Amino acid sequence: MTSIMGEFVELRPQATPGNLTRKNTAALRNLRCNDDIIIKPVDKGIAIVIWGKSDYIAEASRQLLDPITYQQDNEDKTNQCNEDVRSFVCNGWAQGIINQETCEYLIVKKPSLGRFYLLPKIHKNKTPCPRRPIVSGSGSCTEGISCYVDKCLKGFIEKVPAHLHDTIHF
Repeated sequence: MTSIMGEFVELRPQATPGNLTRKNTAALRNLRCNDDIIIKPVDKGIAIVIWGKSDYIAEASRQLLDPITYQQDNEDKTNQCNEDVRSFVCNGWAQGIINQETCEYLIVKKPSLGRFYLLPKIHKNKTPCPRRPIVSGSGSCTEGISCYVDKCLKGFIEKVPAHLHDTIHF
């Protein structure tokens, strides 16, 4: 056992050579620094798409300005939302539904606004390529509760005969 542990201690992470040439690496670096383009992963699959920034902004604006889907609110309600979450969660702790550690986990200390972005749906094989709107709640005041509910429901959902694991699970 000691010799095996000694071998682990001697292991050092080694940088593996990439599969890109220096020229390719420089080209990628230049793309990353180009403010005129937006690089996004596709909605399904492992590809990426490079969009002209003006086209991306135009499509995002078109979707966000659709009054049927979105309503504009000029007031930042992040702090009020966080206070509502805090009150709700602390009430659950006071009633013994959750413990103090869970209560503290569910309250986001410094919440931020959700982030809107688009992912290209290249699997639809349409021109122009449809864009899927995403509103990321990462860092928002409901992130802790969302993770908690997901964790609590995971075991139940898998027992439901008509559940879908993901979109390719038909």
